Amino acid sequence: MININKYIKIIVVSFLLVGCSSLFAQSKQDTEVDKGSYRKIIKGVVVDEDGNWVKDADVIIPEKNIVTKTNKTGNFVFEISGGGAIHVEVYKKGYLPASTKIIKIAKRDNIKVSKFVLSKSFLEEIVVTGTATPKLYREAPVKTFIASKKDIEKKGAQNLADSLEIVTGVRVENNCQNCNFTQVRINGMEGKYCQVLINGMPVVSALAGVYALEQIPANMIEKFEVVKGGGSSLYGGNAVGGVVNVMLREATKSGIKFSISREMIKNKPNTNLNLNYDYIAPNPNTKASLFSNFQRREPVDYDGDGFSDLGELSLLSVGSNFSHFFNKVNGDLKLSFSVISEERRGGNKFDLPEHYADIAESIRTKRLDFFARWEQTFSKVSILKVNSSFSYTKRKSYYGSGQDPNAYGDTENPVFYGELQYYNFSLTNHSVIAGLSFKSDEINDFAPAYDRIIDETYRNFGFYLQDEINFGQKLKLLFGVRGDRHSEIENIIFSPRVSISFTGLKDFTLRFTYSTGFRAPQVFDEDLHITQVGGEGMTIVNRAGLKEEKSYSLTFGLDFGKQVKNKLYRFSIGGFYNRLNDVFTLDEVDSSGDYMLMERFNSDGAKIYGVELEAGFQIGGVFEIFTGWTLQRSEYDTPEPDFNSMKIFRTPELYGSLRFNWDIKNFPDINVDLNYTGPMKAPHYAGYITEDVLEDTDPFIVVDIKLIKRFELYSKNSITMTASLLNAFDSFQKDLDKGIYRDAGYVYGPRIPRTFRVGIKYDF
Repeated sequence: MININKYIKIIVVSFLLVGCSSLFAQSKQDTEVDKGSYRKIIKGVVVDEDGNWVKDADVIIPEKNIVTKTNKTGNFVFEISGGGAIHVEVYKKGYLPASTKIIKIAKRDNIKVSKFVLSKSFLEEIVVTGTATPKLYREAPVKTFIASKKDIEKKGAQNLADSLEIVTGVRVENNCQNCNFTQVRINGMEGKYCQVLINGMPVVSALAGVYALEQIPANMIEKFEVVKGGGSSLYGGNAVGGVVNVMLREATKSGIKFSISREMIKNKPNTNLNLNYDYIAPNPNTKASLFSNFQRREPVDYDGDGFSDLGELSLLSVGSNFSHFFNKVNGDLKLSFSVISEERRGGNKFDLPEHYADIAESIRTKRLDFFARWEQTFSKVSILKVNSSFSYTKRKSYYGSGQDPNAYGDTENPVFYGELQYYNFSLTNHSVIAGLSFKSDEINDFAPAYDRIIDETYRNFGFYLQDEINFGQKLKLLFGVRGDRHSEIENIIFSPRVSISFTGLKDFTLRFTYSTGFRAPQVFDEDLHITQVGGEGMTIVNRAGLKEEKSYSLTFGLDFGKQVKNKLYRFSIGGFYNRLNDVFTLDEVDSSGDYMLMERFNSDGAKIYGVELEAGFQIGGVFEIFTGWTLQRSEYDTPEPDFNSMKIFRTPELYGSLRFNWDIKNFPDINVDLNYTGPMKAPHYAGYITEDVLEDTDPFIVVDIKLIKRFELYSKNSITMTASLLNAFDSFQKDLDKGIYRDAGYVYGPRIPRTFRVGIKYDF
């Protein structure tokens, strides 16, 4: 049973911190008076959080009843007569307002107001993932969680895996003590139930998804959005627990950004280099962006047993985005590509070839992604989009123990995706989108030591229709349905969805969504590599008549957002219920020596349900405090076979975070992140221990502290210096298995131990 009292106390403390901090910050903001210089001409500049100039912003001096606008470089100038006390306010649609403190004006001299930095308004963020059409956050019928580039920078994220931890209800966990592959859990559902999109396209396959979260560097990401619950009505298979849509970086102004950071983990270095080059042509219809990343990490042996707990890692990634708007035909072309080369290895004896090590997991991955999009606007109410992408992953691997010379393997995985979308907004109170899609996912996996050869191609044809009906400006009703014909399933799979949103209550948005999703079977399952390392080969076949897994999701919530000048107050409470039917289960049907044949079949279902609470307070780009918590249960209908457990493994009943950001003038900015993960059930298999045990894990708290200081240089250049202490209290798993017989899958704790990091970024 859930210990409600204990959990309620933890959540209440976080919410009290938010409330008290907002009152303190508001009081401080309202009572401070600037005793600076006295002048008659007032001028300044307005920029956004990324340092880009904000043009056409309204700049007001209320006491003098005068208004002006910023020019194309964000500058403004006032000429005022007489003295007195004044202040300056700045307004721009899509941003939080900003203002100065009280300024006393004398009869002579001029004054230059400090730079205004406008933060994007949470209420006016544009989201697209929930409906495939751009919507203001507050008006979107499907709730969408957003993480901007600025949020990612404040987090100090190095890659997508780090970035995802920003979102309430999303956990990123390490699933292997050797190679440290990660997966994302959305409201407790495993990574295989969550669809990762890049630029809105489902190209991250089962193979690529194993290490993709750490292979996508943060400097490639413009922002990402998360939609929880079944998303198959738009995105097809695997969108059962939710959707993560990663938008790649696009140029906003010409310039170069270079950064380098250095970490020390148990006296072992981890180096990260980033380079971004953005270009906007004299004709601003043409834009290009180039990004690259290099990372090198030495293996870390945390518990001193001679085997790595964080593996050796070398990663190089390069990518580019290009866009051009054709005025004559009213069409927009976007192209992007990225190339990733990664080598990772875990185990021991890193100076020797893999088959001389007692344990070795070695994966050499090369990946190419290419995306193309043509958006044709016929009128204000009619748009046609053609999307296509190609991804190719090639991997050479070694999964073995006991100095096995035959445990090498090769895997290739080309994935093609094509989509046609048509939008029509001409019908009264209706916004209709229709689409056709095709996906081909080919897997060639060759592991001769384990008698496994997979040569499969999975094809999926899909069509979908969605209608958003506006009943006035307050009530929206969204209907959607998708049909999929998957090569592994005999019948067409239909995935309906309905959403309702109501904004008739002042500052409140009420949402309700019923959605469905499905997951089709395939014989390749990367999770089984841990068994290979233990010396057992495994092959999977599908039982005749195997059906797809299906999900039925209910989500509902009430969001409050109120903006008072440059202050933003947020609160939300919501619930979720996700029902899984025909869950895939493996059964051993043949075993001979080091070889196992497993058959996949449909078992009973499972249910995941709970509540989420969030609260936040923000003053422009100066001060922010935010907390979010998830309280849930995750249960099978019938006990699972290994431990006779009704609870789904690795799903804590309580987890959440507290985030604090304070930009202090003339001092380094302070960013503190606290993440709590409650107890959970984790399987622990025999090897280092004598028999299989289902463990009750200890809770853990991870505290990250970051100091950031920006120095303005000549000609709009700047240097930003950072110092971070990650996992400050070293809350790392204490009961890791040791030695050659360890269970590498018995990993549940934080992804990294205490880490010291320093970094510098140069913008020019």
